[in-house]
Formats: sequence, structure tokens, C-alpha cells
Amino acid sequence: MVKNFQIANFNVTFGNEAIPMLDFFDTVIYPAFKSKNIRIINDNSYLFLNIEIHEYSPYSHVLTGVLVRKTTLEIKSDLTSDGNLIEKDEQYSTAPYSLFAINLRNHRMVFMPNQKGSPSLASFQSTAKHVINSYIKTENQKRCNDNKLEYAEIHVVGIPNAETIDNLLDNVKKIKRLTLRFYPLNGDIDYSEAFDILTNQMRKTLGCKTGEVVFNNPKSITGAKKIIAQAGGTISPILKVTTNENSEATFKDDTMSERYALEVVDDSDITNTKQQLLDKMTEIETVNYTNSQHNDIYNRNKAKIIPFVRQEDD
Repeated sequence: MVKNFQIANFNVTFGNEAIPMLDFFDTVIYPAFKSKNIRIINDNSYLFLNIEIHEYSPYSHVLTGVLVRKTTLEIKSDLTSDGNLIEKDEQYSTAPYSLFAINLRNHRMVFMPNQKGSPSLASFQSTAKHVINSYIKTENQKRCNDNKLEYAEIHVVGIPNAETIDNLLDNVKKIKRLTLRFYPLNGDIDYSEAFDILTNQMRKTLGCKTGEVVFNNPKSITGAKKIIAQAGGTISPILKVTTNENSEATFKDDTMSERYALEVVDDSDITNTKQQLLDKMTEIETVNYTNSQHNDIYNRNKAKIIPFVRQEDD
């Protein structure tokens, strides 16, 4: 069975100083993911399960798990084998899930829905925000004022590449608006000096954690593709376009992110599927790219990760 997965940047920082995620790995990140805190939206419940740390290579570790969406499927009608429409009133409990793995050296992640109805990358971001900051709120209730934990700024941004953007914009006649949303970066280096001024220097001068720049009616579709691809998940882009059929469409980072196919040998076993996904990760340059800042942050905090590494005989 072939399943598709996408690449994203799991960017988490803490407080006004944008402290890197791994500085709080043992006190916030790992226990929050393990907390089984449930996020409820309408009739859907989301929670993280099967959270584990694995040695990804001699140079890095990965945090793996599943995001589960617990819901109830209502069936009001059906087709019989001879093609007749019949009325029904049935309900079935269902829990589709998505697998994920985060490379802790560079916080690049892969995200693979298991089936139709599985949680999306946007659901992963919303659930991560809920789980991590709920954990911090609970912990802060136990702490005195001078020992409070900083709250997290969380952005899970799909990482596009030139090919995926080309395919997505192949049917676009005109870009009406390109919005680039900026957020505090976790050890990433902006691809240009101009972006660094916008995302870091101007934000800090103004005292803003986030911001955005809007370009109206850009004439060059090629130029828009170049900016989005080269930013590599360090910005969150939104494209409002007119298609060749004169309809309006909006593309966000999760629809533009780099996608891969994985031929799963046995999708009935989550452990085997996860291992196949991890093996595939090692082949993807985007997931394994690092810079000097990534390396410094990881090496400084590696000792906070190792105690949680899953042993093969667990």
C-alpha cells in the first residue's frame, strides 16, 4: 500500500527571547507530548499517543508518535449491492491517526496520514499548541512567581520545494496576493539578509513576536515560487490566486509542502510502518539539513534527550 507524507518545520521557541525548544525538552516538550492531554473540537477529540525517542543516527535523535482523531461516524444512507439507495441510522466509533517523526537536531519533521479522515498537519499544529501550553499552565500553578515557565510560540510550517510549487501553480493565471508571515526562529538562518531584517531585527525593535508582509498583485509567478521555495519553512506563505478557469483559490504552506510516497509493507502494524517511515527519512535531504546553529543547540541539550531514548528490548 502506498501512503503519502509531507515535510514540515516544527518550530517552537519560548518566551520573548525566543529560547530554543530543546532547552526545555526534558521539562516541557517531552512530558507534554506524553501527557495524553485531549484537545476537543466539536465532536472530535485529538490526542498524542505512542510517543517515543529513538536514536535516528549517530548524530541525532527523533521524537515519534501518532496524532489520533477520535470521532463518531454517522451513516444516514447507503447503496445496496443492486444500486438502490436506502435510509440508515447507524453510528460507529472511529479513531483515524497520522504518524509523525521530528528530527531533534534540526526540528524538521515528516507527517503521514494513515487513512481518509486522518488528522491533518494543521490539526497537528493546533493540538501541539494546546498540549504544550496546557502543560505549561498546569506546571506554573505549582511554581512560585520567580520560577514560572515561559509559554511557547509554536508554528508548524510545511516546507515547499520548487517541484511541488510548480505543480500547484501550474493552473494559476494570476497571483492576487502573496502574504509572508514571520515568526521567531528556532536556530534557523534566513535565506537572505532582507528576510533577517524583517523577521528578526524589525520584530525585536517593535517588540513583536510575529508579523507579516503583503505583496499585492505580484507580476512574476516565477519570483513568488523562488521566494517560497528558498525560504524553506522559515516563513508561512499564503497565496491568493486566480486560476486559468477564472476561479479564486487560496494556497497555504501545508498545501505547498514537499510530499513523498512511501510503499508500506504492512500497514496493520504501527511499529513496522513507523520504522519504514524513519528509514525513508534518512534519504531526504530536507529532513536532514542542518546549520551551525542547529548543531550548537542540539549538542548543548543532547543530555536532556538521551534519558528518554527507547531501548530496543523495551
